[in-house]
Amino acid sequence: MDITTSPFHAGEREVQERLGVRDKIEAFARRVVRNYLPDQHRKFYEMLPFVLLGTVDATGQPWASLVAGKPGFITSPDSRTLDIAALPIHGYPLIETLKPGADIGLLGIQLETRRRNRLTGRIGSVRQDGFTVEIRQTFGNCPQYIQTRGVEIISGGDNAEDDRRIGHNDRLDGYTRTLIENSDTLFIATAYSEDAENWSHGADVSHRGGRPGFVKIEDDRTFVFPDYSGNNHFNTVGNIVRNPKAGFLFADFDTGSAVYISGEAEIDWESPEIAAFAGAERLIRCRVNEVITAVNSLPLQFNFNEYSPMLDHTGSWEQAAQTLAAEKERNQYIPYEVFDLRRESELITSYYLHRVDGKALAAYAPGQFLPIRLSASGASGADTKIARTYTVSDAPNGDYYRLSIKREGGTAQASNFFHDQVDRGFSLEAMAPRGKFILDQLSNRPAVLISAGVGVTPMIAMANHIINEGNRTRNFRPTYFIHGAKNSSAHAFREHIERLDNGYESFSKFICYSEPEENDKPGVTHEADGRIDIALLKQVLPFDDYDFYICGPQPFMQALYDSLTELGVREERIHYESFGPATVFRQKPKPVPVSEPGVAGAAPVNVSFSKSGVDVEWSPDKGTLLELAEAAGLDAAFSCRSGICGTCATRLQCGAVDYVEEATGPHSDDEVLICCSTPRTMTGEKSCGDDCGVVLDL
Repeated sequence: MDITTSPFHAGEREVQERLGVRDKIEAFARRVVRNYLPDQHRKFYEMLPFVLLGTVDATGQPWASLVAGKPGFITSPDSRTLDIAALPIHGYPLIETLKPGADIGLLGIQLETRRRNRLTGRIGSVRQDGFTVEIRQTFGNCPQYIQTRGVEIISGGDNAEDDRRIGHNDRLDGYTRTLIENSDTLFIATAYSEDAENWSHGADVSHRGGRPGFVKIEDDRTFVFPDYSGNNHFNTVGNIVRNPKAGFLFADFDTGSAVYISGEAEIDWESPEIAAFAGAERLIRCRVNEVITAVNSLPLQFNFNEYSPMLDHTGSWEQAAQTLAAEKERNQYIPYEVFDLRRESELITSYYLHRVDGKALAAYAPGQFLPIRLSASGASGADTKIARTYTVSDAPNGDYYRLSIKREGGTAQASNFFHDQVDRGFSLEAMAPRGKFILDQLSNRPAVLISAGVGVTPMIAMANHIINEGNRTRNFRPTYFIHGAKNSSAHAFREHIERLDNGYESFSKFICYSEPEENDKPGVTHEADGRIDIALLKQVLPFDDYDFYICGPQPFMQALYDSLTELGVREERIHYESFGPATVFRQKPKPVPVSEPGVAGAAPVNVSFSKSGVDVEWSPDKGTLLELAEAAGLDAAFSCRSGICGTCATRLQCGAVDYVEEATGPHSDDEVLICCSTPRTMTGEKSCGDDCGVVLDL
């Protein structure tokens, strides 16, 4: 191939740039996209009983169809030519498009093995029993989302015309709706009609697969389906971006009928359904112009074998609808039930929760926490209402939340109650997950997950999500899992992390034990004795540009944060979460957004903590009232730091506040949630006078 020429046209490049893969895929594609067929691909086509075609009619409308014959009906006289000894099957609407010089796209697909090869070219010669294709561009496709089926060539059915009728319509009728709504496979033809001399110009035909029902009928002229991760070439999507005309083929694998659809397609990048539909990266929607139904036209018999294992990483429209409905209930407490428990270490147990009503869960990002509330019986026998937040310790899956809770001992009411009294069947309530400590899923930098103790819980969620995405997209983000535990008895998720370390080259673990037991041996149960510090990170991590995620006790996080910033790591590359009495204090001022611009920003504001007798001057760089109290040395109660749990509710004796986040946690009319609020100015009706803006009972 001419390595000075990009294998991609303007539409494909536009999509690649939009999604941040342009440079990487360009370099890769120049090695794999060819203007000839290697010998193995020439032999591959000769094995096939059918091949998909994409052609374009006189109006520029693409159509998808197939030609079939006994294996060997396709031959390759040379590496730049295919000879096809067959014509399109009965009912194909555009036999006249097969003429010398016309653009054509081919998809060779072997359903039994999930192997496929795509090529574009032009028709060379046409004869009574077939035609030749002059190859312009070809490459192998990944096997994702292909359902395996055995395929045999047959006669094509009875010759009686009433058994091979052709139907025409301008919309989807009952049969076509049923076929489409139950399909697990479709073929889509598109075309790039600009720049005829560009070797990316021309027609294309591609495969799309999913769970039965992955195509949704929106009305009798419109259908939509999720577009999953592929090879990042974006041939189909890039064509649609520049030319919305598209043709579809739905094969009825049971009856041998074929449905051809022409219409206009669009790419939906923004719909809320994209995030709600597991695996979807965008939606493709088609507006139907013409429908041709060819009954009993396929000269092939298909025997289903199994669905693609990649479908395990995808959702359904029903589940997406339930997820969107759950999003509307984000700030409502919903009944949940503990349906399973698993002990992770001597102090940590995982509790698996699903909704009592059986509906899908609200979506969440890896690292977020779940606000819960429950009734706990105390020593007196009276019930006490408890509100807490616990990190969701597994990647999003749509079926359950997992909370991995450490027994804190002493007077820790909630964690002790879970370990002592919660069993399968226990009921509690929960809102949707939330929190700012989340994995940046758009970054392609290696992720360094650093934790100590029960701080491992968000890191497990992040690690599992990275691996799940790698399995789904075949693009594995390098991940370094660095964890500190007391010893093997206290080490939670040890076997799980070992499986990831052994099973994925992109995943690397390093475990430290601060107080190893007699049977704990470096190199066997863990990598090193001691604690995690910056010297260890320098030793373990190769030189690179990383995203750091830190979770553990406050001194542990503060030390790592300070050391990383001293090394020159930018603050925006360091993400952290705390679960103790304080959080990391940044070395640089952190601006705080305000709910009413110009109000809270009128600093400084004097804040009085009346119970403690402490007066402090607030300005936006000092963060929330909770952060102001902590900086002043006060021991303020908190849990979620996001206005959810209500733990930080404090009586407002005088003044007014602005909320920087929605305050949904329980609090009375004379209380404020100090974790997500800032003081107002010392002027106005609700001020405390010229000397003080806010007085808190703390």
